[in-house]
Amino acid sequence: MAFERIKLGEMLLKKKLITKEQLDTAIEYQKSLGGKIGSIIVKLGYMTDEALTREIARHYNMEVTDLANMILPVNLLKAVPRDIIEKHHLIPIHQTNKVLTVCMSDPTDYEALDELQFVSGKKIETTLATRDSIKRAIAEFLDQAEREEEKRASASGERPKSAGRLRPASKGSLAALRDATESSLVDEVRNRLGDAGAKINTSMVTRADLRAAVIPVLLKKGVISEQELYDGVLEILKRKGVIDQRDLADRAKELGGR
Repeated sequence: MAFERIKLGEMLLKKKLITKEQLDTAIEYQKSLGGKIGSIIVKLGYMTDEALTREIARHYNMEVTDLANMILPVNLLKAVPRDIIEKHHLIPIHQTNKVLTVCMSDPTDYEALDELQFVSGKKIETTLATRDSIKRAIAEFLDQAEREEEKRASASGERPKSAGRLRPASKGSLAALRDATESSLVDEVRNRLGDAGAKINTSMVTRADLRAAVIPVLLKKGVISEQELYDGVLEILKRKGVIDQRDLADRAKELGGR
């Protein structure tokens, strides 16, 4: 499916679903940390994953694909190089001699479409799914591909590449972590508590609980420093208008005078 070459952020701004300030913030975030603009908009809380997907589907008259109920053969997934799947956050779902259909959360990711067409030599058609469902499909593919590799190595008498050592995080797992929303992480914690048979009301697990659990771990492991946490909180307070730069300057003078 071909689209007018307008970027996702510009489309959302034009439809007044996000503000100019929100788009500028998302773009600055992207410049600093990378990632897809749609994922960043969701992560910053400007839209939910589901709402964003529905709006894209409505705008481009697309149906949303239910990846959870699809069986994707490994051979089909191998039609697209693994690094492209991880880099552009997409999953192939069908192919013919001339056409390759991929499922994406952002069908206006023209860099991905151009690269995929060049690599495959086929016409690329797109279908739509939420970021979370694509993330889960990619994780399942990577896990399935790893099992296939271990099975092949076992049959040939080779030592699996992953045996006897810890594997570094794959690009896919890092991308999944980067793209994870607080909502999806809270849901995962609830699911795991339920699976473990924990006798608690999992609906009581909130985003605040998640943050309270994560921050001490990040500090303990040295991923962030107390100063970085302090600076991050100040930045949030400034964006909310709770404090301004003058307040910070006055406070710094007070501390300096002690």
